Amino acid sequence: MIEEVNRNKWMAIYTFLILDVVQILLVSVLYVGHPTFVLGFDFVNSDPIISASLFVGISLMQIVMLYLTATSMLRQSDLIKLYPEFDEATEWRSRYSRDDIVKWTQDLAIQSKVKVNKIFIMNSPLPNAFTFSLPFLGSIVVVHTNTLEVLNEEEVKAIITHELGHIANRDSIVQIFTRMPSFFIDLIYLYIYILLGVGVASAVFLDGDLILAGIRLLVLGGFFLLSRILSAVTQLFMRKASRSAELMSDYHAASVLGHEATINALIRLGQRVEAITVLIEEVRWLESLNPERGGKISNDELMRIITHYPLDGIDEKNARQVAPGVFLSTRLKNMREVYGLELTDEQIQTAVDPAIPSLQKKRDDAKPDSEVTKEIQIVDWRKVDYDKDRRLSTEELNDLLKILRENPKKMLFDREVGANLLILDHPDFRRRVLFIAEEFGL
Repeated sequence: MIEEVNRNKWMAIYTFLILDVVQILLVSVLYVGHPTFVLGFDFVNSDPIISASLFVGISLMQIVMLYLTATSMLRQSDLIKLYPEFDEATEWRSRYSRDDIVKWTQDLAIQSKVKVNKIFIMNSPLPNAFTFSLPFLGSIVVVHTNTLEVLNEEEVKAIITHELGHIANRDSIVQIFTRMPSFFIDLIYLYIYILLGVGVASAVFLDGDLILAGIRLLVLGGFFLLSRILSAVTQLFMRKASRSAELMSDYHAASVLGHEATINALIRLGQRVEAITVLIEEVRWLESLNPERGGKISNDELMRIITHYPLDGIDEKNARQVAPGVFLSTRLKNMREVYGLELTDEQIQTAVDPAIPSLQKKRDDAKPDSEVTKEIQIVDWRKVDYDKDRRLSTEELNDLLKILRENPKKMLFDREVGANLLILDHPDFRRRVLFIAEEFGL
């Protein structure tokens, strides 16, 4: 099956590029300035050299932007460089040492037959890891601190090896070169939208011809719809390639570290995101109770609140229960910092505790428990975790696989229920777990 996934990945990439070339040809022969319709096709006078020159020029501009973005990202204050050099003055809080992470990454890179030039840790309460490879910058691996909090040593290694699989499969280079044509096309489309819009305004305000304005407006609407459909279709193929790339990297990690560690890493990261998703949902509900709120809660404040949630928390029920306390205490601490209120942590906790039960009751009344519905929609992996160690042994994993295969419509996590899987960059966790299992004969 791995050969089929690899083939699907490249077929999706080739289809994406072909569709982009078709769009490039389309915009190359468009003629803007037709006396009636504003827009037409001119196959005789179109200049392919000009179109090619624009394509190359804008592509080069995007490469420059890409490098500027990458270098800017590597200068973020929440990034800590671990390799090739390390600032000894930087406070280190992870339960794994800096030397451990560097050694694991370098040893796994040797097994993966790739070279890693830089290793970073990103301070974040969200579990993630990513990598990219660019000429002159080299291959870079970034691991979020929360990944280290949630996973044990073998699972951390599995996630690192997954990222090394992306390097081995040259996924960064593929994404760079497949995104450049669409960038060119979107710029040209924007130019045409503006010209068509000017044509509509000209017909109304200069010519006073509402019929012509209506015709040009229809042309603008039709062209906008067509261009968005073409762009959406090409992006669907790119997302399909991205999902295949994720599966291939999962396979790479399982091949190097073993399927058990890889599957457990995926499940625990997925469960952490599930808990954080519930926490954010509860916080937004709590914020909605404020009649004087000026808008949605900001991402910065959400991150502050998430940081005060246990960093190894993977229980969505617990996240729902502690959300009021975390929300209120974070708000009061923020007010203390901003307005200089003389409040100790103990005073804040004393003020918050009495409000929690009433808020929990109000939430229960507003959103009745949906465990029955949830039981129908998902397979809860924790029900086969018989020893309650929050990791699946070989026997427990086999039982989970049996249940998943017997229930083809059930997902592993509630947030994936009802999601349009075609527009996701990553496969759903059910697909990822079953793919590894099938590849290793489980």
